[in-house]
Amino acid sequence: MTLAMELFQFQQDAASQMADRFVDYADEPIVMGRRASARDVPFYQALSSITGSGKTAILAQAVSEIVALSEIPPVILWLSKGKVVVQQSYANLADGGKYDHLLPDITVRLLSEYDPEDVANSSEALLYFATVGTFNQRDRENSNLRIFAFDTDDIESTRWEALKARETADGQRRPLVVVYDEAQNLSDQQTTLLLEQQPAVFLLASATLRFPAQFDTEVIQPLRQQGGYKDEDLITSVRSSTVVASGLVKGMISLDGLNAPMEETVSEMLSDMREAEEDAKAEGLSFVPKAIYVCNTNVLAHDASQTDDPKQPFDQRQAPPILIWRYLTEQCGVPAEEVAVYADLKTHKDFPLPADFTLLSGGERDYEEFVAGDYRHIIFNQTLQEGWDDPSVYFAYVDRTMDSSVQITQVVGRVLRQPGATHYESDHLNTAHFYVRVDRNDSFSQVVDEVRRGLGGDAPEVRILTSPPGSEEPESLVPKEWRTVPRTAIDNKPTLRPVEKVLAKVHDYSQDALNTRGKGRRRTVRQEIGSDEAADTEWVDFEQSNRVNARWVFRREVARRYRPALMVMNTDESKFDARVGVGSSAYSALAENAADAVDEYLRYAVVKQLKPKPYAVGSTLVRRSGMDTFRNALHEGYDGLNELERRFARAIDETGLPWARNRSQTGYKIPLVSIGQTVWFFPDFLVWTGERVICVDTKGSHLVESEGRRKLLSIRPHMDVPTTVEVKFVSEGTWKPDGTPDGKDGFSLLELGSGRDFKQLPFDDLEELARSFRADVSWPEGVAVESDAPGHGESRRGSRAETSTTLDTLNERKGP
Repeated sequence: MTLAMELFQFQQDAASQMADRFVDYADEPIVMGRRASARDVPFYQALSSITGSGKTAILAQAVSEIVALSEIPPVILWLSKGKVVVQQSYANLADGGKYDHLLPDITVRLLSEYDPEDVANSSEALLYFATVGTFNQRDRENSNLRIFAFDTDDIESTRWEALKARETADGQRRPLVVVYDEAQNLSDQQTTLLLEQQPAVFLLASATLRFPAQFDTEVIQPLRQQGGYKDEDLITSVRSSTVVASGLVKGMISLDGLNAPMEETVSEMLSDMREAEEDAKAEGLSFVPKAIYVCNTNVLAHDASQTDDPKQPFDQRQAPPILIWRYLTEQCGVPAEEVAVYADLKTHKDFPLPADFTLLSGGERDYEEFVAGDYRHIIFNQTLQEGWDDPSVYFAYVDRTMDSSVQITQVVGRVLRQPGATHYESDHLNTAHFYVRVDRNDSFSQVVDEVRRGLGGDAPEVRILTSPPGSEEPESLVPKEWRTVPRTAIDNKPTLRPVEKVLAKVHDYSQDALNTRGKGRRRTVRQEIGSDEAADTEWVDFEQSNRVNARWVFRREVARRYRPALMVMNTDESKFDARVGVGSSAYSALAENAADAVDEYLRYAVVKQLKPKPYAVGSTLVRRSGMDTFRNALHEGYDGLNELERRFARAIDETGLPWARNRSQTGYKIPLVSIGQTVWFFPDFLVWTGERVICVDTKGSHLVESEGRRKLLSIRPHMDVPTTVEVKFVSEGTWKPDGTPDGKDGFSLLELGSGRDFKQLPFDDLEELARSFRADVSWPEGVAVESDAPGHGESRRGSRAETSTTLDTLNERKGP
C-alpha cells in the first residue's frame, strides 16, 4: 500500500481559498439569460502554480472541501487530455493511492463505469476520471467512444445524457464539479460539450493559464461584467518561493547556451552529470541523476528542411535521435541499455535498427514499458510524454537550432521536480541543468524568456544562472574544509497539555438545534412593475440546509492556520460527531476553538536541535565574473551578494572566523513555528565560533519588525550535541525600546530575548559587530525590545521603563 502524502501548508491554503470562494459564490451566483433560458454561470476558479507544486493534491483537497460544503453530494468529473495523466491521478486518488485520504467521503471511479443507479442511490459524492478524448467528438451519433455507447441493460439513454440528469432517488439533481488538470489543453469544442452538462463548478489547473474564446465568453466575461470579479478573485495563485522552500522543486536553474556542434554540447553536459553523480554518491542518495535530450526527429541534423530517409544503413542515417544515440553509446561509453528513444522515429523493415537500440514510438501505448525500463538517457522528439514526471531528471539537452519549434517550457517542467522533496548539500543536486544548442545568440535570449514564463512569470525565488553562447559558465566550488551544523526540528511534547485544555472547552452541539442552524445572506432584486428606474437590491438572510461534521470544521480551521498542529489535535470524542450548519454560530465557535488551539500550539512548541546526521556545507555554484573572494569563507567566494550582505561578509571575514554564505531555498534551514505559507527559514550566513554556530540574516530596517516575529528563534540544544545553534539578525540603524527604528546611524545585532521579546545590541560599524561573534569577546547585556508575539510559555522581560534604562546604560558604556 502506498504511503499517504500529507499536504504542505501552501497546498492547504490554496485548496481552502478555492472552497471558501465557492461558498461565497453559491450564495449569490451570476444568472445569464431570461426566464426559461436563464442559467447560473458556473463558479470558476483557476489554480496557477508552477510545475511540481502538487496541483493534484491541491485540487483533491479543494474538491473534498467543496463536497463537504455542498447541500447535495455532487458528481465530480475529473478530466485531462492525456491518458497517462488520468491514469496517474486515478492511481493517486483511488483506494490505496498516496492521496486517497484527501477524499474520505467520495467514491472514485472511471467514467466508463458511470451508472445512474449509483448516482441515484449513493449517499456519497461520486468522482469519475476521464480523458477529454472520451467525449470530445463533434458527431456523437457516429461515435464509438464508450461514454456515448447505448447500453439498454444499464442505461436507458446514452451515458452523456444520463450524466446530464444526475438524479438522486428523490428526484434532486446533483451539482456537477468539473476538474480539468493541465487545463491549457481546454478547447472551444470541449467547452461547448462541458457547458451542455450545466456544471456548477469549474476548477482549472495549469502552470501557464490560457483559455479558449468560448470559455472566456460563456464563463469568465459574465463573472467579470455582471459580478465585478477581477483576475485575483478568479485565480488562486501559489507563490513559486513557497513551492521551492517546501523542497518540491529545485531551487536553481542553470541555462547554458552553446553555439557548438551537438557532440560538444552533449560532452559538456555529460561532464557535469558525472560530477552530480559523484555528489549523489557522496551524500548516500538512492538515485542517480538522469538526462533527457529534446530534438527534431525525422529530419536531417544539418538541414531541417529535408527528411531523413529510413531506407538506408543505420550508420548513414542523419536523424538527430540516431546521431545522439550513436554519440552516447559509441563515443561516450554510455551502455545502450541505459538509452531509450521515445519518439516517432521512422524505420524501414529492410533497414532494421541495431538490436540494442530501444525505440518506443507508440506514445501512450509504450508508456508502461518506458517507465519499467528506468532509462538514464531518454531522447525525445519535440513533444514530451505528458504526465511523465521523474524527479531524478537533472539534465536536459535542447536543440534549438534552425528555428526548431521545441517548447522549452514543457522541458523545464520535466527537470524542475526535486527528488525526495529534499534539498541537498551540493548545489549540483538542487539545480535543473539545461544545455541549449542554438545557432544565434538572440535564440538563447528567447529561451531565457520562455523559461521565466514557464515559471509563472518573474520568479526571483528560483535562481536562474544564464550563460549565453561564448560567455562564462557557472563553476562549482567545493568547500575548503568540512563544516557541519546540527539539524533542527519542532518538539510537539510541550504543546500536548495546553492543546488538550482547549479541546476540553469545545462545546457539544449534538443536542443543540438552535445554534447549529446555518445562516446565509442572499441578494434579491426588486423592480417596480412599469417603472424604468433601476432595480433595488437588498441582502436578506436565509437558512442554509447543508450541515457538516464538527470534527471536519475544527480540523479544517486548524489546517488553514498551521497544518503541522493537526498532529496533536485529538478529536476522537463523540462531541465532534455533531452536525452543524454552514454559517451557524456553532460553526463560528468551532472555528474560534481551532484558532485558540493553534495559538496554544504555537505558544508552547519548541524548535530543538537533533543529534543524527548534521547538515554539511556542500559545493556552491558561482560565476567568477561576479564573485567576491574571501580568505576565511568555506568557499573561495560568492556571487549575487547585495550591498549589506557584501559589507557584512567582509567584516566577518576580517575576524578570522570560518563562515559560509547559505543559499536561500537550498541551504541550511530551520523550521518556523508561526503562521505563514513558508515553513522553513534559510539564514543568509553561517558563522562558526567556539562551540556555537550563529545563523545570521542581514535585514533592511523595514523587514526587521515583520520577519523578526517569525525568524528570530530560540533553539533548544541537545544534551548529546556539544555545538549549539543561535539565530541573529544584522540590521542597519538602531532601535527604540518599543521596536521602532531609532535613526540610521550604526548597526544593530538582534536576537531573541526571554519570552519572544527582541534583544538588540547597537554598534557603530559592522566591523565592531562582527568582532562580537568571537568566543573570546565579552559584551554587555542586551536591550529588550517589546514584542507582541506570544512567549512560548515563558514570562516577559521587565517593564518598558526597565528596558529604556538598560539602553541608556549601554550607550554610556559605548561612549559618544
